[in-house]
Amino acid sequence: MRWAKDLYLSEKTAKKKDKIIRKANRGVGMVSIYFISLASNKQNLFDIFHAAHLKQPAFYGQNPFVVGIASGYEEALELTQQMVEDIYRETGGFRVREYFQAEE
Repeated sequence: MRWAKDLYLSEKTAKKKDKIIRKANRGVGMVSIYFISLASNKQNLFDIFHAAHLKQPAFYGQNPFVVGIASGYEEALELTQQMVEDIYRETGGFRVREYFQAEE
């Protein structure tokens, strides 16, 4: 997995960011953690996936570029909404890949 330099974090994950990343890089599942990555399908904006996916060896073949971490699915949706609003405000469109390109 690749990580954005400036990750979007929910309030609950901000304090645990380094611990979550360490666990994720080791493939350890975490009960309530969701990751937001650039979409695997270029027609979409983001993928949201549960940390349980980290236990699947085939998952790592996708090499996701993670741009956000949330605690719970609802928080992941709210964080994704915030990201879309920020990107639109800064770029005037929904060019998510271009917005994060400097970090890829």
